[in-house]
Amino acid sequence: MIREHRLAVDQGLAPEFFASQNFGGSLKPEFLVMHYTAGGSAQGAIAWLCNPASKASAHVVIGRDGSVTQLVPFNRQAWHAGRSRWQGRNGLNKCSIGIELDNAGLLNGGPGKWRTDWDTVVRDEDVAELPHKFDGIVRGWHAYTPGQLAAAQAVAAVIVAEYGIVDVIGHDDIAPGRKTDPGPAFPMAVFRAAVLERAEAARSLAPG
Repeated sequence: MIREHRLAVDQGLAPEFFASQNFGGSLKPEFLVMHYTAGGSAQGAIAWLCNPASKASAHVVIGRDGSVTQLVPFNRQAWHAGRSRWQGRNGLNKCSIGIELDNAGLLNGGPGKWRTDWDTVVRDEDVAELPHKFDGIVRGWHAYTPGQLAAAQAVAAVIVAEYGIVDVIGHDDIAPGRKTDPGPAFPMAVFRAAVLERAEAARSLAPG
């Protein structure tokens, strides 16, 4: 549920709100853009995206435990897309909502010795060895958790239904060659189909 452009408690969704000062003008969203944080924790990402020095923000951050935190109202521009283009539109901050997922992204090393860019060890069971669509090279990527993906799907479906979002895309789609998130460990095709289906069901049940 969304009230006054903020997520509200509904059917097990219990979002928090921490106001980022990093936002722009009014927004009428057309797209939903998925990202990974490439950081060590959701709390660290939230703190950075609320810090004016970062000159960055997102509308929502979702932790690996499924926790949901909103930083920017959905009717204001968050600074998540940067230089970007999609379907003839430039500068996707002006027409999209951004969701950040707590995830380290591309990893270093190999089986038994996976590490993040900041040298934190990642267990083999938390790694997906997959090729990115840009280059086809198999690498290790930080896997998303089932709870995180479930929370992201629930939040995305609510947003899509509320604002009539026309597409769910990745940061790598709108900034190819510059960005790789949410990466191949994110099940974009399945996620997009499920979100759009849930949003359509929610619209059909809405009063009026």
